[in-house]
Parts: sequence; structure tokens; C-alpha cells
Amino acid sequence: MQTLAIPGTTVPHPDALALPAGVDQHSLTEAFGAFSTAARSLQHSYFSLGEEVRRLRRELEQERELRRRREALAEMSALLAHEVRNPVASLELFAGLLAESELGVQEQECVEQIQSGLRMLSATVNNVLEFHSPSSFTRSPTELHSVLRSIQSLLAPVADGAGVKVTLNCAADPLWIQADRHRLEHIFLNLALNAFRFAADGRKLLIKTRREQATALITFADKGPGIREDIRSNVFDAGFTTRAGGPGLGLAVAKKMVEQHGGSIGVTSSPGGVTTFVLRFPLGGQ
Repeated sequence: MQTLAIPGTTVPHPDALALPAGVDQHSLTEAFGAFSTAARSLQHSYFSLGEEVRRLRRELEQERELRRRREALAEMSALLAHEVRNPVASLELFAGLLAESELGVQEQECVEQIQSGLRMLSATVNNVLEFHSPSSFTRSPTELHSVLRSIQSLLAPVADGAGVKVTLNCAADPLWIQADRHRLEHIFLNLALNAFRFAADGRKLLIKTRREQATALITFADKGPGIREDIRSNVFDAGFTTRAGGPGLGLAVAKKMVEQHGGSIGVTSSPGGVTTFVLRFPLGGQ
């Protein structure tokens, strides 16, 4: 007896069947052929589906393992950042004391280089902590110009080391917002350090403020290599960087903090032209 193998079934060939009167053998053979073709197609689909299910399971396991490793890496990064933060703060304090003492010109330059490196390291540590284990914050009336002036002073050694001149052009009237001062400093520090890393020697970072109706507008503009249009939308993504060895957290953390204050941040740029980060905060709080 000729049979067709279908998973779980055995179907006899029509030639082996005793046909009742009036049943056309040819029609039955054609129907059987169509059924056999459909059965083979179904069997093939069944096995293909099984392979696809197995492939998806493998990918799911790989994704779970990758996620587990990323979570472990994030926990380790936060732990290391916590351990490093206190010694760095102590070193910054002692470096500041040295800078205020009576040193020779050469010694003073060395201290400034130490301060520059420590502030860069401190910024990186704080970005890791803020991204992986953000702290709570409390907003209070804060004047933007005073925060920007303190950042300009704080970054002076870093700017000198990077060969960048920082110019601050403030609006005539004070700009008050409801903010966490420490977080504002963190935002401005990240944007300035980003400019220092990419601005060429002898270039400028221009920081400007102005009132725009009920909004405080702040711009950080530098002339460096610029940001290509095809990657501009990625600059605020965590982990994205075009600088080898960079963690790619500075701009992501800045964006997160700006939005926590009810503000917004964007960027305009052209290759070899001026890159401008534009921040907007709602006014209020005086």
C-alpha cells in the first residue's frame, strides 16, 4: 500500500481504495495529489517553525545574559565611583590649599594642572553616580548668572590646560529659576568639559544668557570639529561618544537634569563650524 507520511497520520493512496459507484478515479487522484502537496508544505512549515522557535530561544537567552552582564557592570561602576569620590574630593581640597599658598611660578602651574585633572576626574565620577544611582534633589530660587560665574572660575585651570578661552556674556537682568544649584553646576560643567574636549587649541567657548518671555535661555557655543548631521540625534544617548575612551555619559546626564528642572536642551552644529547647545528653563522663584 502506498502512503503519505504526515506527522501523526498515515493516508492510503487512492489506487488502493475500493471506490463506490459513481466516484471518478481521476478526480480522486488529483484531489489526493493536491492534498499531498499541501501536507508536504505543512510538514515543511512545521519543521521551519520549530527551527525558528529554537533560534528565538537562543537569542532570548543571549539577551538575558547580556542584560545581566550590563546590570553587573552598572553596579560595579557605581560602587567604584562611590569609592573614588571621597579620595578625589580630599585631593581637590589639598590642591586648592596649595594653590592659595605662596608658590613659585613653576610650582603654581603644576598645582593648576593637578586641579585640572582632578576636576575632570570628579566630573566623570559624578556622571557615573548620577546615571546609575541618581540622588534626590530639592529646588529653591537660584540665580543663573551666579552659578555660571562660579563654574567659569572653577574651570579656569581646565580651560587653560585645554587652550580654550571661556567668555561669559550675561543678560542685563538677573535670571531666577527654581533649581537645585548643585545640579545646575553639574549641567554647566558637563557642557563646558564637552566643549574643552573637542575645541581646537586657541578656540573659544562662548556662554550667553538672555530672557525669552517666561524662559531663561542659555547657549554654550564653541568652534571645533562640529557634529555630523547623521549622528546629531545620538549625542544625548547614554554611552554614545565619538571620543575614544570616553564613557559617553556627560551629555546624557546633562539632558536628564535639565528635564528634571522642567527645561529642554538641544544642539545645532555643522562639520568644522560652530556647535551650539541651547538650554531653556522656565523663569520663576525670585
